[in-house]
Amino acid sequence: MQFSFQQGGWGASLADKLVRKCDVLNRGFSGYNTRWAKIILPRLIRKGNSLDTPVAVTVFFGANDSALKDENPKQHIALDEYAANLKSMVQYLKSVDIPENRVILITPTPLCETAWEKQCIIQGCKLNRLNSVVGEYANACLQVAQDCGTDVLDLWTLMQ
Repeated sequence: MQFSFQQGGWGASLADKLVRKCDVLNRGFSGYNTRWAKIILPRLIRKGNSLDTPVAVTVFFGANDSALKDENPKQHIALDEYAANLKSMVQYLKSVDIPENRVILITPTPLCETAWEKQCIIQGCKLNRLNSVVGEYANACLQVAQDCGTDVLDLWTLMQ
C-alpha cells in the first residue's frame, strides 16, 4: 500500500527487519484497482539483469475493486474481472522471470462497515463498500493463488 512506509507502517517495519539482507521497495498506489495496476505493472517491474530481479513480489488488491458498483463505479471491478486481472499480473511476473513461488497474493482485509460509513459521510457520500462483498473478493484471490500456484497471505481470514 502506498502509505505502508509511513512511521509505524508495515512496510517500514518489514524494511527494518530485513535491513542489510534485502531492500524492500514499495510500489503501492492509493486508490488503484486491478485494472489500473495491470496496466502500470510493466513499468514497475521489467525483465533485466539479476540485480534488478526482485526476490519476491506481493500483489495486494481487492479493497477498491470490491467497491459497490452503484456507489463507486470509478473503482469497482466486477469479481470475474478482478480474478482475471490478478491472474494476468501473475502471468506477467512469470514472463519477466519471477517464478510463481516468489509471487505472494494478499487478500483484501475485512471492512469495518460502521467506521467506513462514517468516513463516507464525512466525504459526502453513501456507504460504498460492504464487508460481505469484500469477502467474495478475498475468496476469489485465494482461488487465483491456488490456480496459479502462488502463495497467498489470507489477511481476510486472519483479521475476520
